[in-house]
Amino acid sequence: MVFSGSREDEFYLRIEGKNYLNILKGGSGILSTVDKVRKASFENLIKNGIEVLNDMLSFGTTTVEIKSGYGLSIKDEIKILEVIKKLNEEHPIEIVSTFLGAHAFPEEYKNKEESYVNLIIEEMLPVVKEKNLAKFCDAFCGKRVFNLEQTERILDAAKNLGFKLKIHADQLGYNGGAELAAKMGATSASHLEYISDEGINMMKQKNVIAELLPGSVFFMGKTNYAPARKMINNDVPITLATNYNPGTCAIKSLPIIMTLACIYMRMSVEEVIT
Repeated sequence: MVFSGSREDEFYLRIEGKNYLNILKGGSGILSTVDKVRKASFENLIKNGIEVLNDMLSFGTTTVEIKSGYGLSIKDEIKILEVIKKLNEEHPIEIVSTFLGAHAFPEEYKNKEESYVNLIIEEMLPVVKEKNLAKFCDAFCGKRVFNLEQTERILDAAKNLGFKLKIHADQLGYNGGAELAAKMGATSASHLEYISDEGINMMKQKNVIAELLPGSVFFMGKTNYAPARKMINNDVPITLATNYNPGTCAIKSLPIIMTLACIYMRMSVEEVIT
């Protein structure tokens, strides 16, 4: 939610048939926002953040998780997390901060992915912990981002430092992210559009919360929504969120997300409210 600029050009690209991974590979997507955030001032990020939080408050939201992930360098990830801390001090909405340095590989680490993983583990995580800037550590596990082994290494390091864990899992295809979330004892796994039956079973056994984000599926023009009914029927705890971000979901309203969950994931009104 702390970002600068917009990515409306990607909306046109998706209409033309380009998919998320092709956009990311071409240097757009997350990396486009990273470039803008690195150039943005602290004050501008605060201003933008307050505007978004005001909108969310008007829709009835009282607690928000904000992730980093658009800096992808020590300096810029810390800048984002310090913006989040300042927003929490200044705005009536309660904010929970999550470190997402493992959001994508920055351009300067192209073909040097292991070096970036080591940077997260050896330098970013210790600094974030020392400054007490985040409660959670998240990682985007999937094709062309962080593979299972890299994700596990990052989350294991975070866990050893005392962070609670989250995972972007099984979003663009099955990758075993839900199973890894259970194995690592994560608080939650998000997206889960391509979760396996084994992943559902393991998340149930380890009481991992399924954070479902139908707004992203809708906004990206896809139809493969997370199997909410199957998860509910198998006693996996469910929560909903907007996943508001500059590229793949422009929806700030939880009531709209709840409506999408009812229509496309066949959740009942009572389920989306509670």
